[in-house]
Amino acid sequence: MDPFPYLFGLCTAALVVILAVMQLKGHNARIRKRLQPLKSSDQLINLTERPTSFLPTSVVKKLDELFGLTKNTPKMQEVQKQLNQAGFETERALHLYVGLRLGLCLALPMLAWPYLHSFGVSGVFTLVLLFLLFTLGYFLPSIILGNRVEARKFKIREELPDALDLLVVCVEAGQGLNAAMKRVAEELMNSSTHLPQEFIKVNQEINAGMKREQAFRNLAERTGVDEVATLCNILNQSERFGTSVAQTLKVQSEALRTNRRLKLEEMAAKTPVKLVVPLILLIFPAIMVVVLGPAIIRVAANFDKF
Repeated sequence: MDPFPYLFGLCTAALVVILAVMQLKGHNARIRKRLQPLKSSDQLINLTERPTSFLPTSVVKKLDELFGLTKNTPKMQEVQKQLNQAGFETERALHLYVGLRLGLCLALPMLAWPYLHSFGVSGVFTLVLLFLLFTLGYFLPSIILGNRVEARKFKIREELPDALDLLVVCVEAGQGLNAAMKRVAEELMNSSTHLPQEFIKVNQEINAGMKREQAFRNLAERTGVDEVATLCNILNQSERFGTSVAQTLKVQSEALRTNRRLKLEEMAAKTPVKLVVPLILLIFPAIMVVVLGPAIIRVAANFDKF
C-alpha cells in the first residue's frame, strides 16, 4: 500500500498537537496569573498547579527547551519586545506568534506535498521544495513582524513633531504635563493612532501609581524609536533638575524638525547619484537612437550607392 496517506496523516496530527499545546499553555498561564493573588488555601494552590495539558509536564519542558520557548529567556524577551513595538501587547500574542511559526513550518510542506506527489516530482526536488517551504514558514512570521515594527516606528516619527508642538502649547497655557499629554492624545486620535495611544498608556500608568520616570522609560521601550527615547530622557532630566518643561519641549521640537530637514536635504542630494543608472540604461540609449539614427541611415544609404 502507498505510505503517503499515513505520512500525511502523521504530519497533520503533529500540527494539531503543537497548536493545541500552545493554546492550552497560554490559557493555563492566564488562569495562574489571575488566581495568584488568591492563594490562601491548599485547595487553590493545588488548583493552580494542576496541569491542564494532555501531555506530561516533562515532555512539555523538553519541547520548550528544544524550540527555545522557555519563559524569561533572552530569546523570548526579545520576541516579546518586538511584539510590544509592533503594537501587540497582549499576553496571548507571544503564544500565538510562536504557535504560528511552528504551525506554518509544518503546514506549508503538508499543503504542498499532495500537489508534488500528484505531479510526480522527483524525490530530491521534492525534498528541496519541502525544506524551502519549511524554512519559509518558520521565518515568514518574523519577517512580517519586523516589517510591522519598522512601519510603526516610521509613523511614530512622523507624528512626534506635531505632538510636541501641541504639548508646548498646552504646557505654556498652564496645563501640567500629564493633562497636556491627555489633551494632545485626544486631539491627535482622529488623525493618528500610534503615538496618542502611547500617551494614553503613560497617563494610565502614572494614574495607577507608577513613577513618571519609569512610565517614560516604558514608553521608550514600547516604541523603540530613538527620538522618543531621547525625549523621555530629557523630560526625566527636566523633572529631576527642576528646569522648565515647556522650554525643554520647545527645544526638542526644534531639534526634531531640524533633523527632519537635514534628512530631506540628504535624500535630495542622493537623487542625482540614484538617477545615473536609469539615465545610462534607459534614457541615454533612446537619446542616442534619436540623435544618431538619421545620420546612421544616411551614411548607410551613401555606402549602398558605391
